[in-house]
Amino acid sequence: MRLLPSLLLSALLLQGCASTPPAPKSDNYVDPSFSAPAQGSLFVLLPVKSGSPDVAQGERLVTEQLHRQLTGAGYKVVALDDANYDVIWNQEIHAVGGIYDSKTGALKTQAYAQALAALTRRVAVDTRCAMVLKPALVMRQAHLSGIGADWDGQRRPVPQVRNYGADSRYDGSIPAISIELLGLASNGNVAFKTLGGISLPYRADSLGARFEVRPDLFADATETASGVHIALTPLLKN
Repeated sequence: MRLLPSLLLSALLLQGCASTPPAPKSDNYVDPSFSAPAQGSLFVLLPVKSGSPDVAQGERLVTEQLHRQLTGAGYKVVALDDANYDVIWNQEIHAVGGIYDSKTGALKTQAYAQALAALTRRVAVDTRCAMVLKPALVMRQAHLSGIGADWDGQRRPVPQVRNYGADSRYDGSIPAISIELLGLASNGNVAFKTLGGISLPYRADSLGARFEVRPDLFADATETASGVHIALTPLLKN
């Protein structure tokens, strides 16, 4: 998905007071029976996928933060490299007869789930890990209110340039980047799916009354660290 300025047509630049949009519904899921593995347990990280060259630069940063925060919590972490992952994943896709409909191109969700579960069980047998983590960088919608934006556990001020000390206020929505983290138990079952807001890829040019792509995207490591921490909540809250 390209970060095109046309996507910002949904973001309304308003001067003065703005109405507050309803709080977005959480897309997080945690299995009610899930409890975090004991310290010292091994986690396998699958490669971070983004599907967009615009945000691919954040893949390495997310991997580094996942490793740092998990080891800081007392876990062991190994990362499955891209080459091995691609081989195993393609084998499992073939085993289920493909994950996309040959006529419509739509994702076959049941086949995808079967392939992912099989990959997880295979990795777990080889590594004796407690869990497999599948991270991805995804585009989301942040809800604008006042001078800030809310999405996936974050509230951040909208980056502004040429505002000359006068903060603009906003209403509507704007694209945002989050980490989506899928936690898979060693038997292939989904233990949790969480989202953590990482960054707002656009900044407001107040003088020009427009939004533009930020030239410093992913330059602030604390943004990535914060989003990853939110996504890891099921593992770190204990």
